Amino acid sequence: MLVRTFASAVTGIDAVTVTIEVNESRGVQFFLVGLPDSAVKESQHRIASALGTLDYHWPGKQIVINMAPADIRKEGSAYDLPLAMGILAADEKVSKGEIESFVLMGELSLDGTLQPVKGVLPIALRAREEGFKGVIVPVKNAREAAVVGGLDVYGMENLGEVVHFFNGTQKFNPVK
Repeated sequence: MLVRTFASAVTGIDAVTVTIEVNESRGVQFFLVGLPDSAVKESQHRIASALGTLDYHWPGKQIVINMAPADIRKEGSAYDLPLAMGILAADEKVSKGEIESFVLMGELSLDGTLQPVKGVLPIALRAREEGFKGVIVPVKNAREAAVVGGLDVYGMENLGEVVHFFNGTQKFNPVK
């Protein structure tokens, strides 16, 4: 199943939307393409550990992830959250209904806790410019992103809360 999530790459004071396409198919390999740096490539291990804390397992299938546009270097661990949510949605553990309406950013700890990331203000500005419904960021970044009006900003503590948000099993209020 093909799923798209969205993130942003910050270059200087501007952000560029990054489309993350996750495709799950037969096989047991993992491919991550689209000019990711080593921290992004290492996300597989952080995601697998975080999934384990939710009693989910890394899908026993082939996972191909494309981070587009391919000519923009993706750096750092801030892509952990959108990658993890793409994998969960492709594996049908998360409803993909609204997932394409949000920009997701956050580094995952091994226990699934979301760690703050840099550049949330330009990311939120770009998300509003491009017509996204909202952004989901670590709770420590939420107030910074909420400065941008016309955008729902949700600050989350951990991967489990993001899963509950998209599955509609828990209600969250946007940060004001």
